[in-house]
Amino acid sequence: MTASPFKLLCAAAIPLTLMTAGIGHAQEATTEGTLRSFEPNYFSQYAPTTALDMLRRVPGFQLQGGNTDRGLGQGGANVLLNGSQITGKGDDAFSQIGRINASTVTRIDIVDGASLDIPGLSGQVANVISKNTGITGTWEWRPEWRTDLQANLLPFKATVSGETGNLSYSAEIKNDSFRNGHWGPEKQYDGAGNLLRVLDEKATYNGDNPGGSVNLTWKPKEEHTGHLNLEYNLFNFNRAQTSIINPETDNSQTGLDTFAFAEDEWNGKIDGDYEFPFLAGKLKTIGYYRFERSETYARSKHFALNADLERHGEYHQVADEGEAIGRTEYSWSPSEGRDWQVALEGAYNYLDIGATFFDFTGGNEHPNASRVEELRSEGTITHTRTLSPKWDLQVSLGGEYSEISQGPQTRDFIRPKGFISTTYKPSDNFSIRTKVEREVGQLNFFDFVDSVSLEDNFNTTGNSNLVPSQSWNGEIEFDKQFNGGHSLKARFYGELISDLVDRIPLYETDSAGNIVIDENGNRVIVGDAVGNIDSANKYGVEVNSTIKGDDFGLKGMELNTELRLQKSSVDDPLGGFSRRLNGDTKSYWSLSFRHDIPDTNWAWGVYSDQHLQAQVYRLNTINQFTFNGPWAHAFVEHKDVFGMKVNASIRNLFGASDDFERTVYDSRRDIGEVIRFEDQSREFDLFFRLVVSGTF
Repeated sequence: MTASPFKLLCAAAIPLTLMTAGIGHAQEATTEGTLRSFEPNYFSQYAPTTALDMLRRVPGFQLQGGNTDRGLGQGGANVLLNGSQITGKGDDAFSQIGRINASTVTRIDIVDGASLDIPGLSGQVANVISKNTGITGTWEWRPEWRTDLQANLLPFKATVSGETGNLSYSAEIKNDSFRNGHWGPEKQYDGAGNLLRVLDEKATYNGDNPGGSVNLTWKPKEEHTGHLNLEYNLFNFNRAQTSIINPETDNSQTGLDTFAFAEDEWNGKIDGDYEFPFLAGKLKTIGYYRFERSETYARSKHFALNADLERHGEYHQVADEGEAIGRTEYSWSPSEGRDWQVALEGAYNYLDIGATFFDFTGGNEHPNASRVEELRSEGTITHTRTLSPKWDLQVSLGGEYSEISQGPQTRDFIRPKGFISTTYKPSDNFSIRTKVEREVGQLNFFDFVDSVSLEDNFNTTGNSNLVPSQSWNGEIEFDKQFNGGHSLKARFYGELISDLVDRIPLYETDSAGNIVIDENGNRVIVGDAVGNIDSANKYGVEVNSTIKGDDFGLKGMELNTELRLQKSSVDDPLGGFSRRLNGDTKSYWSLSFRHDIPDTNWAWGVYSDQHLQAQVYRLNTINQFTFNGPWAHAFVEHKDVFGMKVNASIRNLFGASDDFERTVYDSRRDIGEVIRFEDQSREFDLFFRLVVSGTF
C-alpha cells in the first residue's frame, strides 16, 4: 500500500523530536501581562511545603490540568515554571510543581493567558518563579482509618530537587493507595411498586499505585533550554462485593451474589523538549511516548439459599495501549506586542485488546480480540497581538486529519479547528475575557470493542463506525479582584455539539443497508452501543469567590465558594424525547473555610460540597447515581510539630451515602414494560485522616 503524506509526516516527525528532545534548566523570568504578584511572605501563614501548596492559596485562582485527549495540541495546564510551559499531559504540570520546595519560590505571578505567546492558554495563568539554591526535598505521609475496613497506612510521597552546573533536576517516589468501601440495603420492587426482595450489600475497593518520576532541565547556553521527563507506575486494584438476599422478603430459591474484580497494570512514559533560536525566532521540538498494559479479571457467582452454585461467569481481558507523539513549534515576534507561532504535530495511537467470557453455567467460552489504530496529524497557525493597553487578542486557525483502522476497515476524517480569544482590562483589577472555539473531540478506543459487564449482567456491542464529535464553544468570563485579597469570578459558557458520542441502539439492517422492521412496525434492535447522535447542546454558569476576613476584623480567616449550574439537551435516540446528556453535571457547589489563628501555629477549618448529575439511559434501563450528601469534613492543623506540619481531619460529617436507582424494562424501554425498580443506598461512616509533611 502506498504511504500517505500523513504517514510520511508521522514517520519523520516522531523520531526527529524524540532525538532532539533534551534536558533543560530553570531560569528567572518576568512574564508580560502580569495581573498580580505574590511574594513568599504572603503564604507564610499557611506554612506551605511545596509550590503547589502556595498555588492553592492564591485568591481567585483555580488550577486546571492539561490536555488528557490523544495528542498534545495547544494550551495545556494553566501553570508556567519560570515563564516556560511544562511539557506533558493531564496533571503532569501539577506533579512537577508539587516537587518544588516552597523555600525556593521567589514569587508567583498571575498573568493573563491571552497576553502570552502560548497558543491555547486563556484566563488566569500562574507563573511560578523558582531558584534552586542547593539540594532540597519534601515528604508527606497520609494515613487513613475507616470503620470495618483495613487501615490505609501506605500513602506517601517524597521528592528531591537540586542543581549542578547548568543541569537542574527533581525526582519523586510515591504511592497513591486507598482502602475504601460502603455498605447498605438494596430494595427491589416489581413494576407495580410491590416489594420483591431486600439485599444486604457490602463492597470494598482496595488499590495501590506506587511509582516514580524524574525531571531534568538543561541550559547548555543562552536561549537554549531542554527538558527530559521519565515516569513509571504500577497499579493494583481489587474490588469485592457481596449481596445477600433476605429470605424473609423473597420466597424464591436465591440467596447470595458475589462479584470480584481485579486489575494489574503497569505504565510508563518518556517525554522531552528542546527550544533554541532559529532564524528570526525560536524552534521547539517535543517528543512524547506512553505505554500501558492492563490485565483485568472479573468473576460473578450466584448461590441459592441451599448454597448450590446456580450461575458462574468470568471475564478476562488484557489491554495494551500506546501513544507516540512528535510536535514542532516555531515562534517569532516581528515587533513588540505581536507574536506568531506555526505548529505541526503527528501522533500514533493504538489499543490492542484480547478478552474471553467464560460461561461456566452453560459450559461456553466466548473469546474476543481486536486492535484499533489511529494516525493523526494537525497543523495550526496562531497570532497573539496587543491591540491597546487594555485589549489583547489571540487567534488560531488549523485543521486535524485522522485515520482510524480496525481490522479491514479504515476510515479517515478532516476536521477544522481554531479559536478567537480576547481580554479586555477596563482597570488593573478587572478583566473581561471571551473565547469562541471550534473543537474536535476524541474517541475512546474501548467503545470500538465488544465488552461484558458481569456485575450488571450487560453486554455492550462495540461500534467501529464511531466518528469524532465536533462543537462550537463560546464563553465570557468576568474577573474582579478587590483590595484586601477578595475576588469574584463568573464564567458563562455554551456548547453546540454535532456528532455527540453517547449511547445508542444498534438496528438490524438488510443487505441493502436498510433498517429491518418487525411485524409490529418497530425497528429491530440487535444491541446497545456507544454511537453518534446528530446534535446536542450544553450551557451553564460558574461563579467563584474568595473573601478574606482581615477587612472585617476576622484576621486569618478566609472563605472560598464555588457554584456551577449546567443544563444540556439531546433528543433521545430511542424515545425521541428531549433529555439531558447521559451522566451530565446538573449542579455543583463547594464551600471552604479556613482560620489561621494569629500569632500561633494553629489553624482549623471546614469544607463541604455537593454534586448532582443526570440520569444514564441504556437500551432497557434508566440509571441514576446520587451522592446523597453533602460531603463535609473538618480539620485542625499545627504547622510546627518538631519541624513537621500535622493536619488531622474528621470526614463525612453529614453521613453521606452512595445511592443508586435503576428502572429495568422487559425489552427496549420505548415499547417495553417496567419489570423492576432497584433502590440502593450504601453508607460509610465517619473516618479519620492524618497528613504529616515536612521539608529538608
